[in-house]
Amino acid sequence: MLERLKADIPIILCKLEKIFPPSFFDVMLHLAVHLPEEAILRGPVQYGWMYPVERRLLTLKRFVRNMARPEGSIVEAYVAAECLTICSRYFDDDVETRHNQEGRNRERVAIVRGDLSVFQHGADVLGAPSLTYLEHDYEKMVWFVLNNCLEVEPYIEYVSPSTIFIVSCNLVISPNV
Repeated sequence: MLERLKADIPIILCKLEKIFPPSFFDVMLHLAVHLPEEAILRGPVQYGWMYPVERRLLTLKRFVRNMARPEGSIVEAYVAAECLTICSRYFDDDVETRHNQEGRNRERVAIVRGDLSVFQHGADVLGAPSLTYLEHDYEKMVWFVLNNCLEVEPYIEYVSPSTIFIVSCNLVISPNV
């Protein structure tokens, strides 16, 4: 597949040169010629992905305090960070460390759910809610809660079944029959 792509890209670029003006072509379009060859040489993308390495190098770069001897300050800061990490794991939960802080993202924080059994489904919704529903949808939601919520059952048993009828997603309160 990659061999065929390697052979087809120059032909496709030549056809594009007939259609588009020269200002359309830049270095990024020429990069497409070399990408299949790099993919063949490298193999799967995870073996050529440099993001973790770059993140680690940024962390080490931030450790530099003495520009005359950067390697010494990197080693000193690295050893200090490792010592603090090891020591902070032995503290109780009442001492705040970077390992027991509340998460910055909502999925890492325990979200308080409602007390009703209908809402104890275990799914965490992220982001701000935007409620848009039609009147018919609202009636379906009321019907679902009234028929599936354990906390509503005592009220339904309290009110006689002859006064409340739930018919096809519509809540109808009838007068004394």
